[in-house]
Amino acid sequence: MTTYYLISALLTFLSLAIIIFTFEVRKTNYYFMLWFVIMAIANGGYLALALSDSLSEAVLANKICYLGGCFVQPVAFFLTCTICNYSVSKWLRVILYTFSFVVYGMVLSIGYSDIYYKETYLDKFGDATVLGHTYGIGHAFFYVILYGYIVVELLILIYAAAKKRTVSRKNIFALLILEVVTIFSFTLGRGINPYFEIMPLMYVIDGWILIYLYRRGMMYSIEDNIAATYGKTDHGYIMFDNRLNYLGCNTVAAGIFPNIKGQAVDKPIIKDGGCDIILEWLQKCIEDNAAHFEYESGEEHYECYVEKMWHREKISGYMLELRKDTDKWKYVSLLSNYNSRLEQMQLELEQKVSVQTEELKEQQMLIKKVYVQTVTALSEAVDAKDRYTSGHSKRVAEYARLIAEKMGKSKEEQEEIYHAGLLHDVGKIRIPANIINKEGKLTDEEYNIIKLHSVTGYHILRGISENSIIAIAAKYHHERYDGNGYPNGLIGDKIPEVARILGVADSYDAMTSNRSYRKALPQEVVRGEIERCKGTQFDPFIADIMLQMIDEDKDYNMKQNDLLERRILTVDDEVMNNKIIAHIMRDEPMYEMVSAQSGKEALEILENQRFNLILLDVKMPEMDGLETLRRIREKHQTPVVLMTGDKNLDTSTEFAALGCDDYITKPFLPLLIKEVIHNMTERTNIGD
Repeated sequence: MTTYYLISALLTFLSLAIIIFTFEVRKTNYYFMLWFVIMAIANGGYLALALSDSLSEAVLANKICYLGGCFVQPVAFFLTCTICNYSVSKWLRVILYTFSFVVYGMVLSIGYSDIYYKETYLDKFGDATVLGHTYGIGHAFFYVILYGYIVVELLILIYAAAKKRTVSRKNIFALLILEVVTIFSFTLGRGINPYFEIMPLMYVIDGWILIYLYRRGMMYSIEDNIAATYGKTDHGYIMFDNRLNYLGCNTVAAGIFPNIKGQAVDKPIIKDGGCDIILEWLQKCIEDNAAHFEYESGEEHYECYVEKMWHREKISGYMLELRKDTDKWKYVSLLSNYNSRLEQMQLELEQKVSVQTEELKEQQMLIKKVYVQTVTALSEAVDAKDRYTSGHSKRVAEYARLIAEKMGKSKEEQEEIYHAGLLHDVGKIRIPANIINKEGKLTDEEYNIIKLHSVTGYHILRGISENSIIAIAAKYHHERYDGNGYPNGLIGDKIPEVARILGVADSYDAMTSNRSYRKALPQEVVRGEIERCKGTQFDPFIADIMLQMIDEDKDYNMKQNDLLERRILTVDDEVMNNKIIAHIMRDEPMYEMVSAQSGKEALEILENQRFNLILLDVKMPEMDGLETLRRIREKHQTPVVLMTGDKNLDTSTEFAALGCDDYITKPFLPLLIKEVIHNMTERTNIGD
């Protein structure tokens, strides 16, 4: 039997250790903890009694055992009331504890008085020492404690099961079993053998049942748990298990959701009971990990948070927290309305600014258009001075842009360099045509005059644009990397980058273009010259980029191409006029002349062929030139020059409105025809 008492004591102390070391003590109910402490002390007393060797030791151990008998029942009563949500008044607790202390005081009189035990003696039950005794009159009060509390607890549990939906039926059932088994076991044990103490074993079993109840989260009140965990009770809290069964709520939450008071514990929330929104929040938390929600009730506003509760890395339930923030919400709403008004005012202001910005953009585009037109006009003025090198500026500009692109320049920088290339030779306007077009070798004096074009170009360009890069490019594009260039003899990186780029592009086009004294050089010769002059005439880095471009140009397309034909359509009902124009252009092999004798025939030809220019007679039978021009503009943007024999009619405004690019009068001057055709087909297009 000693082993029985030893095992019971160890198991009871083990249960207490589990409570202390694995449960959150600060959240654990006071009566729950006290119950386990008393049981551990009582079972320790039973073990001490079984091991005692003298009557005095046995009496002392017996007094320790009675701690359980006198105090476990009132503690169990208060614990039952807590679980069933019944409050016990302070005065009733004082009275009940006082009665237990009075009875225990009688127990302490054993050995000194016969009020509780009339006599005591040692006896044996198996290998365990037992205290033989005969009861005194005071022992009757112990039965009041034992059976009185059990009866009252049974009544409370039966009433709670029948009337209280807010108490877990599982917990009530477990407590009912605990009470019935305890009293039955105690009575049965005393009936079998008065020396056999069944209570140590019952304390162990009762302890396990209570631990189970605690694990289910119902051994402490919702209010106590929330206060211990969060330290604030002005927020509402509602608890659910991992199956979304309702476990309880505090009074704040019950005030926010009054219908939740009628919800049954350990059951899902009833739909259409005014708490549907709570189910929606829980489902969103499970499915989408949503944790924050807004809720309005009347004039009150709440921030709602769903928190997952964990136990051993598994979700054990859910806690819904409701934070009242009506004042903050009203402030935010007021601020939102104020912000909405500000946003409206800002929108109106942005619309005004947008309109003004668009107007400013249009003005800037107009200024840019004028600037581009100026650049174009100056570039074409330079090329017009020497028809033999026509297109030089345009090609240099394109080569320079390609170099800039390979250098990683931005689109804006590439555009600036392209414009600089178009105007790099604008200073040649200052140079006499006989020097520019001289076929033989230039004299030193003539060469010095040629050198002036870089300085002249700089002073022309610095006055038409705030972008100094174009003027700088014109001035320094003949500087050499070794310092032997002009006009200032700059060396290496002291030469502006744009000028170094144009220096390579200009020299490349000079070698790949037809000149009055030679044809374009073969590609391998050009490459050799670039390679040879790298580091002396040219920046080595930029020269390497030019060499890369040459190597990529397998078919040698990057050069002046005079074999590219320009197709001209002449439309005149008089056959002779078409023949005259074709005769004038017979010595210009790069132009292919096609004729039509009516507007209808011209439109049919345009359906199948493309042209660089259309010369269109105004007065023709059936469909005149103006109607033909209108129909051409419906489908084509080909440049059109009108021809008319009426020298007194001011038709320029009307012609321009119809999309005419220019007009000439009959009879034709051969040079005029050539000049118009050349300028209309060779004009530089650098976009807007």
